[in-house]
Amino acid sequence: MAQSRYWTNEAGFVHVTRSSGSNFQSNPTNIGVESELYTRFDEDNNKDTQIEDWFAEAIDGPATKIIEHFINPANVRRKAFRGDPVKARTVHALGFRVNPYVDEIALPLDIRVATAQYISALLVRHPKYLTKLVAFHQKHESSARNARERALDNMLTLYGQYTERITSAVVMITRRVDENEYIYADGGLHVQEPWQHESGVPFDIHAPLTPDLALQVLPIPFSLDLDRAMIMEATNQGVARQNRIVLGVAERFVFSRQPPPIKFIIDNFGKPAPRNIGYRIVNGRLETSFDPTRQ
Repeated sequence: MAQSRYWTNEAGFVHVTRSSGSNFQSNPTNIGVESELYTRFDEDNNKDTQIEDWFAEAIDGPATKIIEHFINPANVRRKAFRGDPVKARTVHALGFRVNPYVDEIALPLDIRVATAQYISALLVRHPKYLTKLVAFHQKHESSARNARERALDNMLTLYGQYTERITSAVVMITRRVDENEYIYADGGLHVQEPWQHESGVPFDIHAPLTPDLALQVLPIPFSLDLDRAMIMEATNQGVARQNRIVLGVAERFVFSRQPPPIKFIIDNFGKPAPRNIGYRIVNGRLETSFDPTRQ
């Protein structure tokens, strides 16, 4: 869990919940992580931890930088806004407040790059991702060791490609305004596989940054305002909808700062969130639709 200090309660613990609803509190440093997952071994079984060390820098460093930037009110600009009433109803149905203003946060190049690096690292460093790459290369390599080496090389290549694409993608910040907090799970990020959309960027990524703040990557093929990101205020309904995305990819554990919503976790653990949001590009602009019957 990157930047775990944001996820701990006043006692310095995080709540850990299983699919059954049983839960316990733990120091984040005690939460199990698969060891030597990205360690290279040569023919004499000597270890090379360069990738492990690099991932620690690629995730923890950017996470600190972007979170501190996003929570700093000095980086936020507010302007008056009068939206389309029809679109406002859709926004409200999605669980966001409709305000007579829009808050935007400055997104200079260094923050955009750091954000892209952080999201890309979370995408490719998950054990499931590496397992998928290894399985692919086993079809073409003579040994398990060679397949793993090729998979690690491919993982780093994809990290670079994802970083490049996300750097030029449109992002949105969602901020909770009610009691519900964002949760985090061990299943990693949920994302529709890149390259399957005309925009050419991964999209509909929900990345919880802290219990109070989350980041979305949007499927917009181009934009003239990449130097800023819109901030949306999420109600309990909106946070719950986003938390279902996280629970849909949970495998063993769900993490939360506040006491966990047990029934909500049991009901949605490991169940894909309903696909009730649709996107399409019309005249170069993103249009969003919402089907409330698919809940």
